[in-house]
Amino acid sequence: MHPGELRVGDTVLIRPGGSVPADGRIVDGAAEMDESMVTGESRAVRRGVGDHVVAGTVATDSSLRVEVTAIGEDTALAGIRRLVTEAQNSSSRAQRLADVAAGWLFWFALGAAVITVLVWALLLDRSDDAVTRTITVLVIACPHALGLAIPLVVSIATERAARGGVLLTSSLG
Repeated sequence: MHPGELRVGDTVLIRPGGSVPADGRIVDGAAEMDESMVTGESRAVRRGVGDHVVAGTVATDSSLRVEVTAIGEDTALAGIRRLVTEAQNSSSRAQRLADVAAGWLFWFALGAAVITVLVWALLLDRSDDAVTRTITVLVIACPHALGLAIPLVVSIATERAARGGVLLTSSLG
């Protein structure tokens, strides 16, 4: 039977070395289960009758009969995938604060540039220096580095955490 044809309540036979096709509950047998792809645990864990198993885990040493309890988007792996997607798409409080700060810094930089032009061009009558000084003020006061750096750092940190097996949810940040 193809995994796409499974229904909740079906019973499947998992042979030694075989992968569990869907989340389920063991109804017959016991086996050492390699759950490293889900938990990151390098050692196999003993599972027996009544224990739950997750799709993608592997029975390493003996056969099992598993009653399917979840398929498709209801499986643990689908839930993990949703959590990773939510974590990558959500913005943290720090990121939102940085966005607000970048917005205010933009207006501050623009105001400082206008004042620089007025002082150097009109008051000091040095229009050649006015352009150079205004560009200098904009480069130094420009908030784009902050506005772009925070989301980039958050994105990289989330991705590295996910690779390391750490899931972040929006309730943490």
